[in-house]
Amino acid sequence: MNKYRNKFEAKTGKFLEQSKVDFEYEKTKLEYTVSGKYLVDFGFFTKSGKKIYIETKGNGLSFDGHTKRKMRAVKLLHPEIDIRIVFYANGKCGPKRKDGTFMRQLDWAEKYGFPAAIKDIPESWLDE
Repeated sequence: MNKYRNKFEAKTGKFLEQSKVDFEYEKTKLEYTVSGKYLVDFGFFTKSGKKIYIETKGNGLSFDGHTKRKMRAVKLLHPEIDIRIVFYANGKCGPKRKDGTFMRQLDWAEKYGFPAAIKDIPESWLDE
């Protein structure tokens, strides 16, 4: 028996099973691209002349799934651009992991290659 994410999927799966249809559930991943414009919060040059962009993210809905997908897409399209994130707090940012813990915002930033900080831009970033 398959595990489904919701009752409607379970109903559809049960129908396919009862109809003796050989099917897969959530086995295929398809890539997709969404086009848009990303408006950077802050951009500045460091003391050595390096350009850094800063995205600030507060509590709550400002770091939702849509924002995370957008940030990853921008980084993939522009790997040469130094984009960093300053979070208001190191809040939860995803569903529970298998071990029962939650991914935190700093964990997410590290996983996807964004230098990040909490509350303030580190002085060391200005000095680069």
